[in-house]
Amino acid sequence: MTNKEVAQALYGYFGEGNVPAILDLLSEDIKWTCPGPTEILPYARVYNGKKEVADFFRLIYENKDFPKFEVREYITEGDKVVALGHWDAKSKKTGNAYSGDWAMAFYFRDGKLYEHKEYYDSYGEAMASRG
Repeated sequence: MTNKEVAQALYGYFGEGNVPAILDLLSEDIKWTCPGPTEILPYARVYNGKKEVADFFRLIYENKDFPKFEVREYITEGDKVVALGHWDAKSKKTGNAYSGDWAMAFYFRDGKLYEHKEYYDSYGEAMASRG
């Protein structure tokens, strides 16, 4: 698979809730960064290694629903893929809905994802999650 196809597969597995398949796409030393205030968004932090990334997905599924999650564009250069998209989400804690555009950067080495960074409006999400 190309790096872009790996990123596309990751999103497909995310939509299915197939975390083991996601973890198979990652290097052992994966670094996964999700920004935001951890005291409000329990999944917002830096994760190192597959076990911690599995915890990230557990926390996401426990705290958020995504009525709409779409990738609108992929940009590839060398061993990097950037996905641009939009989500409509809902806090499971408060029931509050929020939406926004996002960017996610994927860094590959030997066909495996070794670093992932998210960029989104964590303030808006935190406000929806606070109630």
